[in-house]
Amino acid sequence: RCFDCYHAPIVCEACIVKEHGRTPFHRVEAWLPERRFWQRRSLGDMSNFAIKLGHGGEACDCGGNQRKLTITHEHGINDFLVHFCACPAPLIALEEPLQLLSFGLFPGTWSHPQAAFTINGLRDFHLLSLQAQMSVHDYVKYLQRSTDNVIPDDVPERARELNNTMREFMFLRTTRRAGVEPLKELEPRSVAINCPACPQPDMNMDPNWRSRPDDQSHLDMHFNTVDGNFQASLKNKNFDDSDYSLTNGAAYFVEQNDFKEFKSKVKPPKKEDTTCQRFGAMGYSRFGGRVSGTVGLSCARHMFMLPCGSVDLDRGEAFCWVDYCMCSGLQRWLCLKRMSNGYDINCQYRKKFCTRIEDIQRRFPHLSTIRVQLFPWTLPAIGKFHAPAHTASCRCKYSYNYLPGVGMTDGEAAERIWAILNHLAARTKEMSPGHRHDIMNDFYSDMNIRRLHAIGEHSLLWRRYLRAVAHRDQAKEHLAELEESIPEQHVEDWRDEEKQWQERVFHIQEDINFESPYELRQDNVLSDKELLLKVTRERGLNGQTVASIIGVVQRGVSLQMEREDLLDALDGADEPEANSDLAMRCQQYHTEVLRWDTLRETYFTPVIPGSSSTVDTPPITVDTLPATFPWRSVAEDTGLETRGLPPRRHNKKQCGSWNDVFEDTITLPSSYHPLVLQQALMRQLVNVEMDFRRPEAERALEDVKTGIIAREVFKLQKKKAPGKTMTLKTQSAIGKVNEEIRAAANMYRRHWVSLRALGMPQEDPHLRPLLDTDLEHFDISLERDLGKSKRAASWLWENFSFVDSEQDPRYQTFYNDARKVHWFRSSAQYARWKEEVEILLEEMRRTIRFFVFWERWWLARSEAKEAAGERGEAAYDRRQAYRYTRLFDRAKETFKTVVDAVST
Repeated sequence: RCFDCYHAPIVCEACIVKEHGRTPFHRVEAWLPERRFWQRRSLGDMSNFAIKLGHGGEACDCGGNQRKLTITHEHGINDFLVHFCACPAPLIALEEPLQLLSFGLFPGTWSHPQAAFTINGLRDFHLLSLQAQMSVHDYVKYLQRSTDNVIPDDVPERARELNNTMREFMFLRTTRRAGVEPLKELEPRSVAINCPACPQPDMNMDPNWRSRPDDQSHLDMHFNTVDGNFQASLKNKNFDDSDYSLTNGAAYFVEQNDFKEFKSKVKPPKKEDTTCQRFGAMGYSRFGGRVSGTVGLSCARHMFMLPCGSVDLDRGEAFCWVDYCMCSGLQRWLCLKRMSNGYDINCQYRKKFCTRIEDIQRRFPHLSTIRVQLFPWTLPAIGKFHAPAHTASCRCKYSYNYLPGVGMTDGEAAERIWAILNHLAARTKEMSPGHRHDIMNDFYSDMNIRRLHAIGEHSLLWRRYLRAVAHRDQAKEHLAELEESIPEQHVEDWRDEEKQWQERVFHIQEDINFESPYELRQDNVLSDKELLLKVTRERGLNGQTVASIIGVVQRGVSLQMEREDLLDALDGADEPEANSDLAMRCQQYHTEVLRWDTLRETYFTPVIPGSSSTVDTPPITVDTLPATFPWRSVAEDTGLETRGLPPRRHNKKQCGSWNDVFEDTITLPSSYHPLVLQQALMRQLVNVEMDFRRPEAERALEDVKTGIIAREVFKLQKKKAPGKTMTLKTQSAIGKVNEEIRAAANMYRRHWVSLRALGMPQEDPHLRPLLDTDLEHFDISLERDLGKSKRAASWLWENFSFVDSEQDPRYQTFYNDARKVHWFRSSAQYARWKEEVEILLEEMRRTIRFFVFWERWWLARSEAKEAAGERGEAAYDRRQAYRYTRLFDRAKETFKTVVDAVST
């Protein structure tokens, strides 16, 4: 019986041989009478079974050669008798390898094949090697175990033959998919996959791109990154000197003959000069093999490897190898007006870039693969992940966060590519140099084609666009609200300064020593002592008692604040000594509470009973009111600080003084039920308390902002502290400021809860819930972590009016500088998101044009092949055209609300 046929009947050996003439690689089972079980067998082991070529499974009338071939198929490795066709020309006239190909077998050799591989099996392994990183060794072991899982070593081992066959098979698939003939010398870049969303001259760019105004030049800018990867190494083993890459110069590695000549005449220094004392990458390498790693160019926005943009390193990174990458890999885009290049060490690499390129062109004019007449104007940048490792000056001038025209590009595409490629390195480091290049080129193509399908089919650009629009609107709203609290003249001056800074950035190669508006001026930064004095002083403000209804409310609020301060001071502490300052504060507090209770009885008592009794009218009855009435329930007044509520107090394991203070209650209008507060008699008391609490809440909010700014300055100073003692001192100051921030935040939260109880609307634009996350971030340092540009600014920083109310000129200068830095960064964030939206729209249009271009290209090729009588190739070309038709239809449907595919 057949193991692979469905509804397979039990038949005799002669019948099963007859039924499987067209399916020779099915697995069959034979019944063993003496052992009484079904034993697995190969059709090739059965008498009278042979694979007959040339006549649809029938034997050739002219006889022909027949011999045993070891065939590797999807289910195992077995020997089969193969009958070759011997018909004379012009009936068949095919060589033996071509007969095998016609049947679906790929010959192990092209002269006298002794082994063959099913094309379906090669396709399966090819996909497994790309998707699951499966090696030839593992695949052959799998096939051996599929053939005989008990003694797999008895099965022929064909790893070497499969290795060589796969190189040929991959090469033929690569050239066929690219629409080129499989020649030894391929045209440069002819089999590489290009990015559909990036600008591709004469393919997908706007017809009028050359005449665009300068303020739209970022729409046609090519974004690329270059980086080294020292995992992609090659061991120093003996290799066949005649081995070469089948895709040499046609895929992603540079043309090797030109590169060998370049390497023979250019000797890099042992270590490049470093101008950035906090970051150096040149000359470093951990591996001493034949190849220590690679340097590669990639598309910065969509993670496509660029054609002819990768070189092998035999030592560490050096500027000359990166220069070669740039000259070779950017050939296609040299006609553009502008580029943006990201590199981990662009602050050093760009210093003498033009001089080095001119030297290369002068010394190697005969190397056509790196011939450059003129590089487009290039905006250098440092990736957002690597920027914190640089000095403050580098972080500002080369930051993707602040450079105009770059959108939300992060410059770290190469790092993400290496993370994927590093899994492949375990295999490629054992290969020969040519085989390694072919495998890596094939893997790069697979990565690129998957990204191409994701852009068109999985709506990658559309998802980015929706996110960018949301962030742009959010950043615009934050900037507008921020500018409302800043004098108009300041904003106009800062906008002028921003334009001047951008102009200087465009000429950064000539002028790099200019001050950044995105960081605090060091001469305005307050000292540790000044910062602590400021934070402590502002947290110590109190009200005064006035014998009137306003004074009673004001004093009651002040006593509530004193109560919370005392509870914080006594929390977890032992009973204070009798004459200590804390004990005296407690005694004074209790005295003040008794005195205030007398005033409260005088001014509140005549009003409260009347308001409470007014509530008790139908349809509201005593039965429907809460048990705490006329007071409101305070159960929801405290809770998690992550929800913007003050923390709950717990009286367990507290001293007697803490419990005495905790039991004192200050009953203000905000303590009463909303139904009581709605009564006309209570309106005056409610307004008085609200009028007093609101400025107190705003003052607490200013204390929070002051503390956060001070903390960020301390963090900067800690990084620059000269020794351990100063570091510990600064860390102690940071801890103290954090305590002050938390105390001020909880004071604000208590005021906010009371204001809500008094009737303040939930959507009040100036007083909102203060979450823990609001206390975490305020950018003064340029060491922005990756992803911070996608994080919305806290509502705290929408209003900087507290800066203008500061009386001390020293603090006024410091706060104004902090406000200016925050405005510049908020303005830059809005500008980057605005550019991102514009760039994404243009990328959608380019993607549609790209798909249409290749659809038409393949259709035109199919017509030419059909006219030449090559119907098989014409059919394949139409299938390729249909692939782009599907991608175009999906992109057109996805982008239809923002991009008109027809006009595009």
